[in-house]
Amino acid sequence: MLSTDEIKIQTLVDRIQQSFTQNEVSDVLQDTADKLGFDYFTYARLFPKAITRLDIIALGNYPDEWLQEYVDKKYIFVDPTIKHCTSSTLPYFWRNIYLNNNESVKKFAAACSSFGLKDGFSIGINGNCGDYSIISFGGGERDTTIYLELEQAISIAHILLPYLHEKLAQIEPVRAIYPTEHSANPNIPLSELTHREKECLLWTAEGKTSHEISLILNVSESTVNFHLKNAVLKLDCINKTHAVAKAVLLGLITNLES
Repeated sequence: MLSTDEIKIQTLVDRIQQSFTQNEVSDVLQDTADKLGFDYFTYARLFPKAITRLDIIALGNYPDEWLQEYVDKKYIFVDPTIKHCTSSTLPYFWRNIYLNNNESVKKFAAACSSFGLKDGFSIGINGNCGDYSIISFGGGERDTTIYLELEQAISIAHILLPYLHEKLAQIEPVRAIYPTEHSANPNIPLSELTHREKECLLWTAEGKTSHEISLILNVSESTVNFHLKNAVLKLDCINKTHAVAKAVLLGLITNLES
């Protein structure tokens, strides 16, 4: 294991930016994990498809048996790291899992322990489409006296995460480890909705009727309905109310000036 002082962060950033495949990015993360002294790493990107549904794409070196159990037992709805990292940019320390008194989390903690996932950390950031990226490094129990090394590892992860998020957003996912029913393309690009469609959704979200929106935008009511219908189809929704909720969730109608 190399000291974190010997890790050239700019070199890692350059390697991420120069990557063309997920395998190349995975190699960078594997090297980083090795240098930081962690057994496992994972990068996950979460896409909220609805209030109650998530899609996940991920890469990492976790055991296949663990990934399968994670999916089969729906640990995504129990895992405290997910809840923390989708609401905070501060690191979540895996040791906290074992201090949780919730019965479901206790079972999850026991499963983690059986696969050697006892100590580590996870960090998350928000994307610009309502998505989240989470990076994790961990493994067996670590020496509690080397907190400085852990702080340095966290600093490195904080630096790398935005670059990982941007790079992997450009690369086609190789594994959807927790897909929903309609998840062929989990990321809806901002460009799929036109400016006028966003405007109509925004004013619908403000409680305006199609007639009222037509007066605001100085277009016919039928034109407003046309744009709303297109937005419903593009977002794979059943009606305009559903489309508004999904567009807000994905961050598609938060800034009409961009």
